Amino acid sequence: MEVDVLIVGAGPAGSTTARFCTDKSLDVLIIDRRKEIGHPVQCGEFLPSAKEMYSMFPRTMDLDELMNVDDSLVVGEADCVDIISPGGRAYRCDFSGSILDRRAFDKHLAKLAVEAGARVETNTSLLSIKEGIARTTLGDIKAKVIVGADGPNSRTASQVGLQRPAQRFPAITCQAEGSFEPVVKMFFGSLAPGGYAWIIPKRKGANVGIGINPAVPHDPPSVLFSRFVSRLGCGHSEVAMKFVPMGGPIPRTVKGDVLLVGDSAGHVMPTNGGGIPIAMIAGRAAGQTIKEHFRQGIKLQEYENRWRAALGKPLRDALGTRRLADMVLPHDRLLGLAMALLGNRGLDRAIRCKRMVFPTRG
Repeated sequence: MEVDVLIVGAGPAGSTTARFCTDKSLDVLIIDRRKEIGHPVQCGEFLPSAKEMYSMFPRTMDLDELMNVDDSLVVGEADCVDIISPGGRAYRCDFSGSILDRRAFDKHLAKLAVEAGARVETNTSLLSIKEGIARTTLGDIKAKVIVGADGPNSRTASQVGLQRPAQRFPAITCQAEGSFEPVVKMFFGSLAPGGYAWIIPKRKGANVGIGINPAVPHDPPSVLFSRFVSRLGCGHSEVAMKFVPMGGPIPRTVKGDVLLVGDSAGHVMPTNGGGIPIAMIAGRAAGQTIKEHFRQGIKLQEYENRWRAALGKPLRDALGTRRLADMVLPHDRLLGLAMALLGNRGLDRAIRCKRMVFPTRG
C-alpha cells in the first residue's frame, strides 16, 4: 500500500494532524492499535476553556476552532480548581474548563478527520519503519511523510532514532460513582508521591485518578490508587493505566520525513499533566505544515519552528516550576510550607504554566 501521509495514533494529536493536512489531492491514512478509538479512557478528561489557553499560551491563534466543543461531548463544567495540601488545606484558584466524554470526544476528532478526507484503520499496530516503509499488522505501507502520534512510548520515535520523552509518570484513572462537588480537586502529598491525585467532577460521577513520580520511593501505583479511591468511599469502574510524559518536549520532533506530535513529542504541561489542548495545537501545526510541504514545498522542519513559537516558552517555564516543586513534593511538611508561602496567587501561576514566584505580602 502507498499513501502520502501515514499517521500512527488516532488520539487528539493524530486526528487533529490528519484533519488539517488532508485535502482532495492527498491520501492520508491513520492507523491505531486500539479496536475502538477513545477506549479505554486514560486521562482526566478536563479541557481548559479557550480563554484559559490564551492566558497560558498567548502566542497561539484561532483556538476557538480547536477548543469549542459540542455540548453532546461535554459531561460537566468547572470554573475553579482546589489545590489541596498534604495537611488538607484547600487553595482555590479560578480556572474554567469542560469535562469531556473522552471516549466520544476522540471519536468526534477522528470523524472530523474522515470528513476532511482521511482514512482510519483500527486494530492496526506499527511494527517497524525502514526507508519510508512502515511495516504494520495491516501490511507494508509506503509513505512520503510519517507522523508519530503514538504516545510517550512511541515506536515511531524509536524506529527512526528520535528521543522518546523522559520522565514518564505512571498514572491510573477510573470512572467513579456518586455525587461530587462541581470543583476540580488536586491532592498533593504522600498519597501521590511526587505527583498528585485528582477528582474531576461530572454531572454524574467523576473522573478520579492518581499520577506518581517514579523517581520518588513509593508503594506500587495500584496500591496507592486503591488507597486513594477507598479514601473517597465510592464505587468505580473502567480502571486504566498509562504513562504521562512530564519532562517537557523532546529536543527534536522532526527527522527527515518523520514528525512527532502529542505525547510522543512530550507535548504535555509539566505542572499538571494536561495534554489534550497541547496535542491539538501541535497537531494543527503539524497538519498545516504537511499540507504546505506537499503544496508549496516548504520543509517539514517548519513544524518544529511553529509549535515551539506557540508553546515553547510556557512549557519551558512550566518545566522549571515543576523541577523546583520536585524538591519539596516528596516531603509533606516542606510541601505544606511551600504551598502556604506561595498562597493562592503563587499556586494559580503554577497550574497556568507560569514561573513560580513567592508573592510579597504587605
